[in-house]
Amino acid sequence: MNKSNNNNKLEQTVRDGAFGPKEIKKGEKNRYLGEFEERIIAYLNYNQVMDKAVYPEINEVLSLPEAEKLIIRGDIPKNKSKKYIEMAQKNDVRFIRKSSPEFRGEVALAVAGKNTVNTKKGKIIDREEKLQKRGLSDNIIKNAGAVLCKSCWQELMKKAPEEKINYRKAGILDRLSGTGCIGCRK
Repeated sequence: MNKSNNNNKLEQTVRDGAFGPKEIKKGEKNRYLGEFEERIIAYLNYNQVMDKAVYPEINEVLSLPEAEKLIIRGDIPKNKSKKYIEMAQKNDVRFIRKSSPEFRGEVALAVAGKNTVNTKKGKIIDREEKLQKRGLSDNIIKNAGAVLCKSCWQELMKKAPEEKINYRKAGILDRLSGTGCIGCRK
């Protein structure tokens, strides 16, 4: 019996050497950029990260004491992850880019804790859907980065103040140069 046990250990050692040690919840980790699901506070899918607008919810989550790192999938272009990296740096949260052919699922950017986290937001709701529920004009929603007149800016501040990072309030130079408001087309 002792010899059989030694053979099993030897076989296991050879298998580990050839294929690597067995991983716990490997499928789960491949869905969450190499992390266990219980460590993920919030995440965005590929389309959300590629959106012209930035998701302010990520900044909110990065400010939590539990947030340890921002993980960005390796196929995300640097120009699309730049603002999220800046958010992480402002909150003293480290960021890493991870690539693996084994990653599966929709997660393209995630905020994770060191251990199991108490705050779990999961997938952040699509920005367009969130803003439509709040009654914001489609012209404003679809034109992140645009200049807004005073009344459209006030509408934004009333219905979704966290979104101000995605727009610019029209100033005197905008009016003099003829830059119109995309929200109301003035």
